[in-house]
Amino acid sequence: MAIAEPYARQQGDGEPPASVPPGSRRRFPRRRWVMLGLGALLTAAVVILAVLAGTYQPVQAGGYSGIGFPGMPSGTGLRAVNNFLNVSNGDTYVPPQRGVFTVTESIGNSGPEAVTIEAVTVLSPEQQAEQTNGQPPWPLTPAGAVHWRDLTEGPGLTPPTSGTSVAGLTLAPGEDISIGIPLRISGPCYEPGSSAEVDAFYVQVRYLSFTHWVAVPFQTPLLLQAPAAKGQQPAKDFVCPST
Repeated sequence: MAIAEPYARQQGDGEPPASVPPGSRRRFPRRRWVMLGLGALLTAAVVILAVLAGTYQPVQAGGYSGIGFPGMPSGTGLRAVNNFLNVSNGDTYVPPQRGVFTVTESIGNSGPEAVTIEAVTVLSPEQQAEQTNGQPPWPLTPAGAVHWRDLTEGPGLTPPTSGTSVAGLTLAPGEDISIGIPLRISGPCYEPGSSAEVDAFYVQVRYLSFTHWVAVPFQTPLLLQAPAAKGQQPAKDFVCPST
């Protein structure tokens, strides 16, 4: 019997120690699945936030527009047309001219977060790419920095501020500004009886590290005689004004 007892103890070496509760090893796989689930939810939340941030774009057209801007060239002969009985905004007619003229528009931040204006231009992203490749813009070309003036004012608010370049300006939630866009007709010569219309300008907006080009409609589209493109040899029936 003295010899058999140690052998019996060896047979029981595979049993778990009495201090380890039965079934305790099952907790580790369960905890691992919980951690994996939480990680998946966190990853999904990050992806959703990134998508929302990447598409966040609160800039929209304001309700203010006009011809000219303080301290900027107004041009010659710009006037409202096609506004039958003043019921519609119609168009702003820009007569043929060689000089710079300025149109006034307004934009505002309708969202809950601040955004930064990187650029404002009359050229669409496609036209900008064409210009980079050597094709001149048509029918209008930018003619300088876009100025701005704060329209957010009222009792207890600070006086309106302004600047000579809108690039880099941060728009707070609910803030509205007017902008003066200097332009030039792309060519001085034009074809009589023809027409070209520009109905939007473009704003590059940045939120966090994401940027977007946004098309903003002109309150009154710009109407002009279709000019010859820069560098294009005008036809014999083209008219070339001297001013």
